[in-house]
Amino acid sequence: MRRRGRGRHGQPSSARPLGSVTVEAQALLPMIWADPQHMPEQLAFFAVRRFGHRAAAAVTRRRERAPGSGPEELDDAVIAHGTRMTIAEGAMLGGPFIVLMPVSFVAALLARAQMVLEIAAVAGLDPHSERRVADLLFLQDVYPSVEEAAKALAHAERHPVGHHGRVPRRTRWALLVRMAALLGLIGGGEERSRTRRVLSTASIVALFAVGMVLPLIWVPAMAVLYRQATLQLGAKAVGFYSAGATTGGKHTRRTIRVPKAAGVLPLLRLFALALAPLVMAAVAVLVGLRIAGGTWGTGLILLFVLSLLASGLWFLHRRSRRSRRAAA
Repeated sequence: MRRRGRGRHGQPSSARPLGSVTVEAQALLPMIWADPQHMPEQLAFFAVRRFGHRAAAAVTRRRERAPGSGPEELDDAVIAHGTRMTIAEGAMLGGPFIVLMPVSFVAALLARAQMVLEIAAVAGLDPHSERRVADLLFLQDVYPSVEEAAKALAHAERHPVGHHGRVPRRTRWALLVRMAALLGLIGGGEERSRTRRVLSTASIVALFAVGMVLPLIWVPAMAVLYRQATLQLGAKAVGFYSAGATTGGKHTRRTIRVPKAAGVLPLLRLFALALAPLVMAAVAVLVGLRIAGGTWGTGLILLFVLSLLASGLWFLHRRSRRSRRAAA
C-alpha cells in the first residue's frame, strides 16, 4: 500500500485520498477525548491542519475543470459536494453500527469544515491559515464573533496527547450532544439553558434508540437534517467570505443563492433504501404471512430484520469503497 506523503510541519500532502474523512475522524477522536471541554476548538484546529491543503487543491481542480466558472458557480459546486459528503459520512449508520455514532458525527463535522475551507479558498483566502480556525468556530455559532473565537483559542492546546483509555460515559454523552448541536441536528448554540440541555440530551437518546431499532427509517431522517443544516452553513460561509462581504471588519448583508438541488440524489438513494424493507414488510402483511405474533407482528419482525440487513450491507459497501480509495 502506498504511503501517504507529508509536507512541511507534518501537514498531509495533497496526495492524501479524498475518501479518508472517516479515517481522519478516527484519528481526531482521541484528541477530543483528551480535551473534551475544547471539543469545537480541537475539531477546528484539526480540520485546518489536515484539510486546509486538501481544500486548496480541490478548488484548484474545480477551476481547471471549469475555467470559465465564476465565484458563484464554484461556491455552488463546493456546497453541493460538501452536502453530499456530509450526508454520506454522517447519516449512514444504523442498527448495531450505531455504536459508531461518535466517528460518524466527527466525520460529518470534518466534511462540513472542508466545505467551509473550500469556500474560503474560492474567495482567495488561505484555507490552511490558522485564522480559518476562528472563522470555523464563528460560522458554527460556537462564539458570537471571530474576535472572541480567536481569544478563546489562546486557552486551547493545539496538539493534545490522544486519550486512549476509557472515557467516562457522561463525558461521552455530553460530547455527543455538543456534536449534534454543531451539526444542527438538535438545538444549537454553546450557551443553552438547563431545560434546553435536558431536551437536547433527550433528543440524542431518542435518535440513538430509533437508530438501533429501525435504522433505515432513522437514516433518511438524519440525512434530511444534515442536508438542511449543511446548506445553511454553506450559505453563511459564502456570505462571510464573499468579496465585499466585510468592510472595515463589519459584516454587511448579502443575498446568497443556495443550491437547493445539493444533496438531493443521496437523499433519494437513502429513501429508496429505506422504502425497500417497508414495502417487503407491507407485502408480508397483505398476503397474510405469519411467523410470530400474528400478521402485524410478522410485518414488524420483517421490517426490523430487513432494516438491519440492508443497513449492514450498506455499511460494508461504504467501508469497502473507502478501503479501495485508501489503497489507490
